[in-house]
Amino acid sequence: MLRPLILGVLIALSSLPVRAEEPPYPADMPLLKIVDSHGRALASFTLSSLEALPSREVTGSIPDTSDPEARWSGVSLNALLESLSIAAPDRMLAVGLDDYSDIIPRSDLEHYDPIVAYRRNGHYLAVDRYGPLVVMYPYTDYPELHERTYYSRTVWQLSELQLQ
Repeated sequence: MLRPLILGVLIALSSLPVRAEEPPYPADMPLLKIVDSHGRALASFTLSSLEALPSREVTGSIPDTSDPEARWSGVSLNALLESLSIAAPDRMLAVGLDDYSDIIPRSDLEHYDPIVAYRRNGHYLAVDRYGPLVVMYPYTDYPELHERTYYSRTVWQLSELQLQ
């Protein structure tokens, strides 16, 4: 007797449109600033503008954490620079919201093409979960990346790329 009622409710609910996950911050909020070697702003990216670029996925975990391996989605650093018609610089300084920073050399872009990730396992990144952006390397595809040099270049809470 209850079974037809439950079935009817499930059918009714399944016809409702599924609402996409909302990011934990406004989609039009500036998240990433690109600056030149003199500190002049060249561009600013919002989540919407990043998502408008071709996306790519890499697999790996955040170094030095107990987090399991995950699927990270974002835009490759190469594609990000190409969208601005900027050639890859010799190096860039990736800076996080907490002012942690590390140098990413051009050779990393050529060999590993790391991404600026904005999703982890399909979910947007909250600030308390390494977001809103993370420089993520394809750790699963390249075992040689499992060393301190590359771990330190995995900058989470990324807010700025300084081209040098």
